[in-house]
Amino acid sequence: MQSANILVIEDNPEDSQLLDKLLSNEGYNVYMVDNGEEAVKVLKSKSINVILTEMRMPGMNGVDITRLALSRNKTISVVVMTAYSFVSTAVEAMEAGAYGYVSKPLNMVEVRIVVKRAFERNLLLSSDERQEQLAEMSVKDGLTGVFNRRFLAAFLKKKILQAEQSNENFSLIMADVDHFKKFNDTQGHLAGDKLLKDLCQLLQETVRDSDVIFRYGGEEFLIYLDRIEKEPARQVAERIRSLVGLYMPTTISLGVGAYPFDGTDVEELVKHTDAAMYYSKENGRNRVTLASPDLTKTE
Repeated sequence: MQSANILVIEDNPEDSQLLDKLLSNEGYNVYMVDNGEEAVKVLKSKSINVILTEMRMPGMNGVDITRLALSRNKTISVVVMTAYSFVSTAVEAMEAGAYGYVSKPLNMVEVRIVVKRAFERNLLLSSDERQEQLAEMSVKDGLTGVFNRRFLAAFLKKKILQAEQSNENFSLIMADVDHFKKFNDTQGHLAGDKLLKDLCQLLQETVRDSDVIFRYGGEEFLIYLDRIEKEPARQVAERIRSLVGLYMPTTISLGVGAYPFDGTDVEELVKHTDAAMYYSKENGRNRVTLASPDLTKTE
């Protein structure tokens, strides 16, 4: 059985012995403790899949254990044990996120079935969470945490289609760190990595929640500004430029393009926005340029 670790919290020695024997015979790796404080130590040191906990204990009770465990790992399945006359307390634990409960006196057949299903739930949730992590890794930049270029084309295609249907506008900002190679050569690559991460944090704090940031290249970033026209987008770019100059050891050059005025497909729109940014780079840096049909990209 793969990764089948169960933490049992039971302060009754007789029940504890029975549970340890039953669950060990079922093939689980069993960690037995008799109080919440010891349970916390196990949670910190072991990868636990399922928790089987007594509901009524001095100190931390079953609800406390449930909340603590799920705050650490939302895929853990918690099963509480309680006397039949106190089933309402089990419901309280389930409201806090527990998977289920078994009643006392313990029926070992019931325990075996409920614990088995709790492990199945944990396996399913862990698989789903892993798939979500892998999906996120495929579209996120590993260094900065913003979206990567691989995701950009599909994202913009979708936004262009939505804009066509709703007759709305959006804008793009292309930003490039000035003299980044020189900064890397003099300060070192670790400092360069930190600068890029700090820049992304500044960008995220400056734009709206509905706006989206992409790492377009090494030190190039593209910002999608949702439902905003070209002039307001220029103002956003100017604010970003000013904040970078004020709070970071570098400057940036920016270009601004807007849909549909600077392109009605992904390639055309990005090309004109990129050309505007290169114009800023070639004409003094640390400035904002609006996309225009007259601009050509400087190699």
